Amino acid sequence: MIMDVNAAAGNFMDEVYPLRSEFSSERYLAHALQNSESAYRGTTIPEEEVDGLLSAPDTNYRPISKYYPSPSGGLEEVKHSFVSGPCAAEHRGTDVVYYLDDQKPRYLFGLVRFGLPASSVRLPLLGYAASAHGGAVEAVLDDVTGTVVRHCESLFMATASFTCKLRKPCPLNTTLLLKAQVVDGSVTKGGLSCTTTGTLYEPKTGVVIATAEAKMVDFFKLREKATMSAYAPA
Repeated sequence: MIMDVNAAAGNFMDEVYPLRSEFSSERYLAHALQNSESAYRGTTIPEEEVDGLLSAPDTNYRPISKYYPSPSGGLEEVKHSFVSGPCAAEHRGTDVVYYLDDQKPRYLFGLVRFGLPASSVRLPLLGYAASAHGGAVEAVLDDVTGTVVRHCESLFMATASFTCKLRKPCPLNTTLLLKAQVVDGSVTKGGLSCTTTGTLYEPKTGVVIATAEAKMVDFFKLREKATMSAYAPA
């Protein structure tokens, strides 16, 4: 029997909706930091590179996983995603690990490594693989710009629009740095939407590989707004 994932997703969110006030960004941040010791460390990222790439004065980077609200009232770790987690690293060649400085909740940092499955062209018999596919780079930037809002705005924000500029070819089998932030002053009244930006760059040279900007919209608040409009007098 094939599961109707769309219907199941709708039912899932209908069950979460009445509990939405319990899933504050403050609670999410505290939960993520509390469980930082057990967070995903990456599948292909060499462990010895991590400290050197993230070392900076006056910072306290801690690895964090992504979480999703559950109808039980808890927060479930997201272990299966299109661009992050061991499945993505093995099968799609995108290995992403996120880090948070608890003094900077409006920022999100990360390491990413694109493997052979993420290459734009691969010719195994000739021993050739091109740089990372632009779509893979964009997917990672979409993920980081969509994840940073959870720690400081809302768990229920999703990407409404997204633009990306690819500035140079993205190398394979190289650990790169990610940074995302919620743009100051971009949060609309009532927290319906905000703007986030993301950057992918080389750690040693600081050369920017790609940048992105996303408009995030809280889909539960959008749902409430639509319901209110439906009952508004003509």
